Amino acid sequence: MFAAAPGTVRAGGRTARVRTAVLEAALHELAAGGYAALSIERIAERSGVHKTTIYRRWQSKEAVLAEAVGDLVESLFPIQVTGEIDRDLRVFARALVDLLTSDAPLVVGAVRALFSDAAHDPRIAELKRELYARRYDEARAIVQAAIDRSELPPDTDTRELIGLITAPIYYRFLVTQEPLDHAVADRTAATALIAVRAGACRLG
Repeated sequence: MFAAAPGTVRAGGRTARVRTAVLEAALHELAAGGYAALSIERIAERSGVHKTTIYRRWQSKEAVLAEAVGDLVESLFPIQVTGEIDRDLRVFARALVDLLTSDAPLVVGAVRALFSDAAHDPRIAELKRELYARRYDEARAIVQAAIDRSELPPDTDTRELIGLITAPIYYRFLVTQEPLDHAVADRTAATALIAVRAGACRLG
């Protein structure tokens, strides 16, 4: 889950082990006590990594949390290009539903931090914005591949398309609290695809 960027650390080396221990400890502490109780000291105690080492590398608990949650989201919510846009969008929508409805404690803790009262903290709000921006940037690969295959109009706006998929899912999750499952994800992806092919998601 917590693989470092290629070339940044030696695989299996001490730096990689420290990173894994710290990020896993952060998620466990987040799940156990929530964002308010999270601290570098607690992360250090759980991970076995001295707090000065953590401060030297990450400077703050928010920086640790950003990296930990970012890795978690990327591992559970991958951006995949399969060669068919309808399948790509279904996979994308299903992965989002799976992330939001997971009952795994570490995932629940991360989702709670992003969407509960903790999200009003400017630092958590910034973390959420960064995660969304990264997802949108990575989703461009799906859209561009579909454009290259002539499955989508060449002026398709990636942000608008992804918004058509994610907005109904987040609406159910945050507002109406209706059930979320793969059937909902599939319908959302299919509706978005109809809209984009009808010209509803053009740049400009």
